[in-house]
Amino acid sequence: MRRLEPLQTRPIDEFLQDTYLRDIVERNLEIAVQCCIDIAARIISIEGALKPRDAYEGFVRLGELGVLPADFARKLAPMSGFRNILAHEYLAIDWDLVYEHLQNLEDIYRFADYIRQWLRTRVECSNPL
Repeated sequence: MRRLEPLQTRPIDEFLQDTYLRDIVERNLEIAVQCCIDIAARIISIEGALKPRDAYEGFVRLGELGVLPADFARKLAPMSGFRNILAHEYLAIDWDLVYEHLQNLEDIYRFADYIRQWLRTRVECSNPL
């Protein structure tokens, strides 16, 4: 994610014209979202919760488990479909949407913050004073 921060300042016209820049952003966003999906799956497994049908439902499940606020989990869930488009190019990639995601890395940072909070509570519960 930190690799993407310097690229946020690039104007959209430069982003749309520079195929190398687009490739860098696309790949790093794909990896970042995949990491979130993998973390969600692992937490669901650790919690012994009902296995989600897909990654979208995995984010929603984190909201049900209280790992993420439910409204934030629902906001984040469509990110899984975005990742599928980047990874598999099911559809033509909407570069304006990729640029929009580049400008909004905050949701991924927020996800990481919630996961850190969850991990702290797990450590505190397993190591009572």
